Amino acid sequence: MPPKTRRKLNPSSSKKSNVPNNQSQVQPSKFGIQHFFERHSQNALLASQKLNHLSSPPAPPSATPPTNPIPLSPSKSNAASNGAVSVSPNPNLHSHSSPATEAADEVSPLVSKSTSLKRFNFSPGMLIKQSQDDGGDEVTWKISPVNERLLAVSKHTPVLPDSSKHNSFLIHQCSQTKGINTAAKFDKWLSSPSPKGKADKKPLLQANRFGLKRLNPFQDKEVGDSIADENTCLSSRQTPFCTPPSLPYCPDKLANGVASHHLGLKQHKKALLELLDQVEDVISVEDFVSSESEPYSSKAQEGMSKEIPVTADSIGNDVSMGTTNKVSGTSSNGYFLVLEVSEKQTFPESGGSQWPYKVLRLVNEKSGEERAVYLWEEWSYSVIAPGDTVNVIGEFDEEGKCNVDHENNFLIVHPDILVSGTRVAGSFSCPRRTVLDERLRCNEHSTAALIGTLLHQIFQAGLVKESPTVHFLEEYARIVLQKNMESLYACGVNEHEIYKTLTEAIPKLVNWIGLFKDTQEPQVPTVDFGSDNGAKKVEVLEVIDIEELAWAPKYGLKGMIDVSVRVKVDSGGKEGHEKIMPLEFKTGKMANGQASAEHCAQVILYSLLMSERYLKHIDSGLLYYLQSDQTQGIIVRRSDLVGLIMRRNELAHDILKALTTQQLPPMLQIPSMCKGCRHLDVCTLYHKAFGGNTESSGLGDIFDSHVHHFSNAHGVFLRHWDQLIDLEAREMQLAKKEIWRSHNHKNENSTGCLSSLVLDELPQQESHKENRFIYHFVCRYSPTNNLSGSDRNSISAASSLTKDLDCSLKSGDYVILSTESGHQFVATGIIVELSPDRVSVSFSKGLRLPGGNLSSMREKLLQEVWRIDKDEIMTSFSVMRFNLIQMFLDNEQSSHLRKMIVDLAAPRFDSGCIFSQDPAISYIWSEKSLNDDQRRAILKILTAKDYALILGMPGTGKTSTMVHAVKALLMRGASILLTSYTNSAVDNLLIKLKSQGIDFVRIGRHESVHEEIKGHCFSGMNINSVEEIKLKFDQVKVVAVTCLGITSPLLSGKKFDVCIIDEAGQTTLPVSLGPLMFSSTFVLVGDHYQLPPLIQSTEAREKGMGISLFCRLSEAHSHAIAPLQSQYRMCQSIMELSNALIYGDRLRCGSPEIANAKLKFTKPISCSSWLKIVLNPSEPVIFVNTDMLPALEARDQKTVNNPMEAYIIAEITDGLVNNGIEGKDIGIITPYNSQASFIRHTCKASVETHTIDRYQGRDKDCILVSFVRSNVNPRSCSASLLADWHRINVALTRPKKKLIMVGSWRTLSKVPMLKLLIDKIDEQSGILSLSNDDFNHRTLALQRCSLIRVTKAQILEGEAQ
Repeated sequence: MPPKTRRKLNPSSSKKSNVPNNQSQVQPSKFGIQHFFERHSQNALLASQKLNHLSSPPAPPSATPPTNPIPLSPSKSNAASNGAVSVSPNPNLHSHSSPATEAADEVSPLVSKSTSLKRFNFSPGMLIKQSQDDGGDEVTWKISPVNERLLAVSKHTPVLPDSSKHNSFLIHQCSQTKGINTAAKFDKWLSSPSPKGKADKKPLLQANRFGLKRLNPFQDKEVGDSIADENTCLSSRQTPFCTPPSLPYCPDKLANGVASHHLGLKQHKKALLELLDQVEDVISVEDFVSSESEPYSSKAQEGMSKEIPVTADSIGNDVSMGTTNKVSGTSSNGYFLVLEVSEKQTFPESGGSQWPYKVLRLVNEKSGEERAVYLWEEWSYSVIAPGDTVNVIGEFDEEGKCNVDHENNFLIVHPDILVSGTRVAGSFSCPRRTVLDERLRCNEHSTAALIGTLLHQIFQAGLVKESPTVHFLEEYARIVLQKNMESLYACGVNEHEIYKTLTEAIPKLVNWIGLFKDTQEPQVPTVDFGSDNGAKKVEVLEVIDIEELAWAPKYGLKGMIDVSVRVKVDSGGKEGHEKIMPLEFKTGKMANGQASAEHCAQVILYSLLMSERYLKHIDSGLLYYLQSDQTQGIIVRRSDLVGLIMRRNELAHDILKALTTQQLPPMLQIPSMCKGCRHLDVCTLYHKAFGGNTESSGLGDIFDSHVHHFSNAHGVFLRHWDQLIDLEAREMQLAKKEIWRSHNHKNENSTGCLSSLVLDELPQQESHKENRFIYHFVCRYSPTNNLSGSDRNSISAASSLTKDLDCSLKSGDYVILSTESGHQFVATGIIVELSPDRVSVSFSKGLRLPGGNLSSMREKLLQEVWRIDKDEIMTSFSVMRFNLIQMFLDNEQSSHLRKMIVDLAAPRFDSGCIFSQDPAISYIWSEKSLNDDQRRAILKILTAKDYALILGMPGTGKTSTMVHAVKALLMRGASILLTSYTNSAVDNLLIKLKSQGIDFVRIGRHESVHEEIKGHCFSGMNINSVEEIKLKFDQVKVVAVTCLGITSPLLSGKKFDVCIIDEAGQTTLPVSLGPLMFSSTFVLVGDHYQLPPLIQSTEAREKGMGISLFCRLSEAHSHAIAPLQSQYRMCQSIMELSNALIYGDRLRCGSPEIANAKLKFTKPISCSSWLKIVLNPSEPVIFVNTDMLPALEARDQKTVNNPMEAYIIAEITDGLVNNGIEGKDIGIITPYNSQASFIRHTCKASVETHTIDRYQGRDKDCILVSFVRSNVNPRSCSASLLADWHRINVALTRPKKKLIMVGSWRTLSKVPMLKLLIDKIDEQSGILSLSNDDFNHRTLALQRCSLIRVTKAQILEGEAQ
């Protein structure tokens, strides 16, 4: 068994590697967490000087006791009267101090000796103090959640704030200077009350310790000059989006007026100590000026105030909110980190009801300035905790305070979580259903939903057409049906029936378009905008965009707007004025003549999104119902926006809480509604898995009937893998946030983006049958623009020094296109081609910038500077969760998979079916190209009743084995589903099947499929009807798709006899489960001794997410494995390395020709003595030791490379090419991206250079390996990539005839695996130590750099021109 090394934390290495690059230019000399620590210790020292004993309570915030104290429970009243806040140690902390001594730990011994502010040693007990006494509601929130949050940012690991069990994912807002006055006006409109006057300060909500009661509806406010005045009396219209919106469903949150939940902190003391050295580059915080008194806002000063004993200041020596630095009144849309939350109650001087409010102490994550936000009225029930990120939309006064209430300003909690407007609007009835919609991607296909989609497309086509006719739309309906043929097949409907339904609706669409868009002045229609605004004449002047994607991190919202229109509105005889507004199209009808609240909410949120996108004040929208042929005008009222944004905040909290704790919102517990829910199966399973029962579900027998089969062991398995998926999803969410953060601080080490791009040309026509548009982008200052011919080719590799083409993007990646100047999100697309001088991206529609007209759009697109970011697709995680929960449903297929995968039942094999008359068996024994191992593997597949495992060691011909296995299965008439995680692995197998004359269907995106295979996609066939699709599937027995592509509508309802998953050792268990749901028997092909599944999250990897299904079943049932051991790739000397280190001498050469293969030089030339030894074909394995050279590794923040090794690799490569070895037969491998980039710049020859991960599945005649790591005094490298024996195995098994390794024997010997490797090479006398006499590195470095310098000069010349 190969050595398994557990990855250990290396403080010295993680210290640099975990610091975000975008903070590298900040100089936080007086900021950062150290500043917080110093203030804390200083204030603690001052407190010790004032008090006689450390255990004495801090001074109360006010000398005057409140006149109407809130009654406290007996356990709390004494503490409250003394002004003390109870603090208990956190049991989860790795601290050795007892509760009695923790108070003394508040003052560091170093601080006691000196009052100078400097870094000091500390223990977790000093800074992490959080408690909630049993049975009470007194909570102490201190700075510890911030420490945990900062540590998470530095390590890219999301954490959970203690009070709300959720945390935000940080996004920095684009720091652009907007020169458009309308944007500022719109922000002012959003954050300001009616200009007619300010409403009475008397609270409209009354709260007590036991619950809330709404006394009066909130009055609507005027939102703009264009909206009619509204009465502020109690009889005015009540918003349908009541706030707090969670009140009916989450009464436990507000039961005691305190919305708090507790989770113990799980950070280790060692990690906290590391934070001291890491966090200074993560956050900068301005100097804090303490104050003797609380900075009450104007509202607080109207009456007396009493603070509920829920918070205590963690930095000062009192329990009041710290005063912020005095600042001039400024408008803020910046992101803030919540340092402290205080919950208070205010009592009017004249008596009357008390009402709660909250005070948030914030710090600007960019500038370090501190602010205070006061949450009044319904906003006071917002669930916010220290460590959260918020966006304040409003103005701060000179003291740095901002009031957020029913009339003024907004607070966006977790703005980095972009919630769909449709999700927000649909979440009022059941938040749990909405969160499940967000977390799961179902395969349901509804005919009604499909008809709605088709009518949307027809309506939109009519809007953009000049004077459309019924005939035009009927013909377009045929085109729409052709485009959506796969969805028709999934729904099981006939295109003729659907066409009839569509044509019945077309006359209404034409009538609406003619009435609103192509009307004449006398016949301009009127639209009712509500009782307060009345009917207005509306004329559509221009259709600006169709299906417009809008992302607004400022509000934490996103959406796809049906139609963006410019209209002319006339009201009450007044002269009309033009507006931009959303038009939402619904195929149903109005209920009782009124638009539904959910639809109104969508229009309101789309208006908000458009306001941000177009930087205009958009205060209304249109809602058209097709079936009832009615159009409703929707006015954006602030009261509605408050309710919707608060609902959005709660939904973001619920989504994040589910992501971090796997806890969903509570069940609705209404059987009449729940029994028809699409998520009833999974909802009940999750409820039972996480401790729920029949009584708590509220569904009685309905619940029992769905979970009776679900055992405790099943619950453990589901919870474990659900957590692993979420850990990985959080890591990818952090990567996606970098898209927005990097707009503010350019990340020089980011490899997931291309910047400073311009359009090369605009597409002349749509691409292929999928109606996609392909745009070509080039570097803005490309050196190849001024070159041609050989000059262009000679610097093609060096041109990537612009950093734009030196990235991890590849063909087939989903990307986000945005403008570099205004940081405006424009579209999402797919990379179809990536070359050294340009990148081609496919979009679903033509590009268009917000605003402007079509005539000038072409010029604007060509003049714009663009940015392309990799879009980390979160839908893959929703597919993984769906696959996982599907295995626990109560059906035959799911039960069989549970038995095999969860319960690990032994697989069965039919030993009695091997008869000579079986054509499949006869074919296997007669096929001469198969060796004995391959025959046994195919027989294992043919006899499997449950599953078979094929261990395909390197070079053993597993792909050829699979081709013959497929042919044998087809002889039995079996239907086969072929899958793999990557498109390339699927297509490689299909290319060999095609060469054998086997027909198949390939399902997948057209641009991601290999050119030779595209003709087997439905997009490449002449398919015109659903019947033709059915006929094709009846004729073809082999269907191929990627593991994540199984959500295709073409696979809806399909079943296969056998499912074969290739590269199964690299596929995570939840991804593998998806294809297995389609067959009764499955075959896993892979090698778990090579690279495991790629897992980004360290915690998920350590908890077992890297264990593939192939590995799990292999270790459980070795008799199910059929190994392929005869390899046809490596010569004998190279094979012996992996045999000795990994495979235990099980590998063998397939023939003497393979064993004795050597490089052949077609034109040998003379070279230096050391190079002659390295290139010697008779020495297949050479290790070049660099310890006698100045070849130390070079570090730049998170990157590491070794220039000397790169020069040596380049020199050896040149020697190979000069001796007649073609560049395509040479490969260069290195563990690190930065070294691969450096080698590409250094090598003159065109050679494929990649990381080890990218070389999985490839081979070359000659492989060169650069190990990079080299230190003067090397310590253990166990935390590096080199300690991963899977990667080392991949590197050693890529070459056929020659393996040349370059590295430091002194450093690499500290890695146990590599020491064994070097010892094995030494046995073969394959170590060559270079000295300065052998290698003139200075001259070589100058020669290698000359090309780069010339290229840089050309780039600068291009910029100057």
